[in-house]
Amino acid sequence: MLHDLISAVKGIGGDMFVGKEDFRFEVSNDLGFLHPNKKHRCGLYLSSLAAALLKTAQTFHTTVVELEYRLLSDPHLPLSELLLTLQPTAPLLASLSSLVTQIEEKNAHGCMILEVLHKHTANSVAHVKQVLMRVEQEVHSVLFDQLTHWLLHGLLLDPHHELFIHFSSNEAPSEIQQMDALSLEGMENLSLSPECMLRLEMLPSHIPLSVAEKILFIGEAILVFEREAKKENGVVDTAAVSSLSGQVLKSREEEFKALINTLGQEPTFSIIQFSQVIETIRHCISQELWKLVMGAGLVAEVGDLKAVFLLGRGELYQTLIPSVTPYLLNSAPNANFDGLFQLAGRQVLLEEGMLEKFTLSLKTQLTQSSQTKEQPDKSWRSLRLDYHAKWPLHKLFTSAVQDKYNAIFTFLLDVRRAQFRLQQLWITQMRTKFQRKSEADRLQWTLRHHMSLLIDNIQYYLQVDVLESQHWQLIAEIGKTHDYQHLVRAHHNFLVSVSAQCFLNNTLVSNCLQHLLKLIHKFCSILESLFNNDSKGKNALLLPVLPLGTQPVLLNSTEQIKELNEAFERAAARLFFVLSNLRLHQGSQYTSQLIMRIDYNKYYSKNTAVRRFKPALNDI
Repeated sequence: MLHDLISAVKGIGGDMFVGKEDFRFEVSNDLGFLHPNKKHRCGLYLSSLAAALLKTAQTFHTTVVELEYRLLSDPHLPLSELLLTLQPTAPLLASLSSLVTQIEEKNAHGCMILEVLHKHTANSVAHVKQVLMRVEQEVHSVLFDQLTHWLLHGLLLDPHHELFIHFSSNEAPSEIQQMDALSLEGMENLSLSPECMLRLEMLPSHIPLSVAEKILFIGEAILVFEREAKKENGVVDTAAVSSLSGQVLKSREEEFKALINTLGQEPTFSIIQFSQVIETIRHCISQELWKLVMGAGLVAEVGDLKAVFLLGRGELYQTLIPSVTPYLLNSAPNANFDGLFQLAGRQVLLEEGMLEKFTLSLKTQLTQSSQTKEQPDKSWRSLRLDYHAKWPLHKLFTSAVQDKYNAIFTFLLDVRRAQFRLQQLWITQMRTKFQRKSEADRLQWTLRHHMSLLIDNIQYYLQVDVLESQHWQLIAEIGKTHDYQHLVRAHHNFLVSVSAQCFLNNTLVSNCLQHLLKLIHKFCSILESLFNNDSKGKNALLLPVLPLGTQPVLLNSTEQIKELNEAFERAAARLFFVLSNLRLHQGSQYTSQLIMRIDYNKYYSKNTAVRRFKPALNDI
């Protein structure tokens, strides 16, 4: 058989070892005396378990050898002597056999072997439990070795994909996973912004999810921040890379390595000690990252985001809205919206450094064939701001975070645009107030006044009660913490609070607000069209009295204004009652704040003319 095997290795097959086209050999199925061993995936955990089981069974092997010698020297050795000698090893062998069977049945791989082993050990007693604890300690040593490289150097040494952490993309090169130390070549090949994720199906149940998330954060932070710092610093030689190794952990690397080694030497796996060590490393990493982001000017960057995304610099959008409007009305496919944004910023003397951080674009290009009457409003909602965060703030202001900012930006811009259009109508009406004294004019003035009053109060609530208040709280949170993850949570809570107080997540209130804004834009479009017809061929600043020939247009628009007036009153009443019901059932403070702003003079709560527009329950 050995001769046949050697011949097969040399490339000469035979009856026992059959050659295949891919230069492999298989054992002939006709041979019945070979044991049909099961196939297992390769892995460090499986190899460690096999070595530990072999070591554990060594006592049994030694006992069997001794019995063989005794049988050879004493042919009349009774069977009871054999049973008495082997009986102490029976419980352990049965437990090990059960363990192996469970692993085979569950096809456990990697860290899931720890899952099966830990449960099996916990259910054992006496001597068997002591032995299984040593086996578990051996297998856990693989986990601690992987965590040492990941927690201290950001290296994912997982060639067989056994750990509960993995790169979400397939671009992470195997060279990085297999190398034992930092190298320039591996670092250059690795993506500078890898996305690491938890594989929950590979997470043992005795390791809490919160601890696993901390482990993920530590390694990813080192991987991204330290390596990108090396790129920023222009490191080009291996010696310099080695000198920068451990930049985030600084002088505490040896201390943390000793802590992890101590965990591996413990006779039992203690989740309390394990969690404490992970938290110690996390706290150190988080403090260092806090210093990095604060040194990069986090507070100033948050202020820039508020100024642009949250319309803190109102004069910017006062200039931008009229310049962008013609392009969105005509659905210009090649319009340079970012150029218009940059130009508007320079006109209001916005800092050049701030302008360079933002780019304005249209998410979807609208074709002429798809234009409808509502197309301009859809175009406005398609505007998107992109923020180019500098290192190391790019991990704080990710694309997902920017999506949340853009959702808030779209809503705030819609409110600001409605307010702007009503203000422009007021200017036009003031210039022609002595030329128009008809009933239609009075209705237009009254409706515009009601719309302006409501939208101004909503705008005041958004800017003062929501944005300024929440921004102040965010700055206060940033000032009183020295922990990077606390910063992340504070910023996340800021976005969540702003979205909630803008009612973006409340379908009822959001629909009411959107309907109100839609009516305002429709009203402005009608009057703008009417004024443009009146001023055709004349000075737009001084609108003349309507000629007799345009009377049908006025009558037609008057009917539209009357319909809009009723629709607006009904929509405003609906908003008021929806907010009142929310305050009654939920009792949120910001709901009461908005009600106070829009109903400060008790117009909606006491005016009987408004109460007749109270919507039915199915309308709400």
